[in-house]
Amino acid sequence: MKKILLILLSIFFLSCGVKNSNDNEHIFYLDNPTSKNIEITLDGKLYKLKSKTYEVLNLKTGEHIAELSDGTKVYFKIFANSRGGIINPTTSSYVFNYFIPYSAPNIFVEWAEPEINTISIDNLSFTGTYKVVNDFIIDKNYIGWDFDIFEEINFDKISPEIEIKLFSKIFNPYEFLKQENLEYKDINKTKLNLEIKEDYSIPNFEDKKVKKYVEEIIELDKVYKVENDKNEQKKILEKYNTLVDKYIDEVGAPVYIKILYLDKGVIITKVE
Repeated sequence: MKKILLILLSIFFLSCGVKNSNDNEHIFYLDNPTSKNIEITLDGKLYKLKSKTYEVLNLKTGEHIAELSDGTKVYFKIFANSRGGIINPTTSSYVFNYFIPYSAPNIFVEWAEPEINTISIDNLSFTGTYKVVNDFIIDKNYIGWDFDIFEEINFDKISPEIEIKLFSKIFNPYEFLKQENLEYKDINKTKLNLEIKEDYSIPNFEDKKVKKYVEEIIELDKVYKVENDKNEQKKILEKYNTLVDKYIDEVGAPVYIKILYLDKGVIITKVE
């Protein structure tokens, strides 16, 4: 999904902790929801995925190389705080449902009206709290789902400490259509987009204090991109959160800033 994140400083903070059980490994689903078998090489190992199958990979923090069937090499980097994600070599359209409300049995919640969208899968239209994602690597840090592909939404397993929460889930297209009693035919293919853009458009802020904070955050963003040491990555995220706190205390008013890397768990660094 080609998407530039605009963050609202007054409500957005980045997690410095690692979500996986092993802080050096991150769970990625190598998925093939299509009707054809595929091959892809990751870090020198050939994976042969049959139609409508996937493999669960534990990928380490750091640099990796994916080689596609046409010889294209995709270099990507996993940050230490990565929550994992999905490797999508077929550029299939995954469905992200961002509004799955939950409240404990003894609690009544009047939820705000969510944003409703109409999406297309296999030339079929669906309306709901959906967004379509078709990135080569679908980043769980950036998209932020609670339930993975083929993971059942089961509120019975929710901790009793959670009384109110807005959950989300990602579906692969085969899974999404199956719940609608439809067969996935993989009709509307999406072209693989591996273009890497680095565009920082800093608005001309009249307030010099605001401009200073924005410039400092963008500089942190650039440093984070190239930092390979996991402890240093954590320090950068902590510094970012401290900077956000300081900004809110001193300025107060929200400001939108475009960042490219601080909110990511994995990025594509080079394509050959």
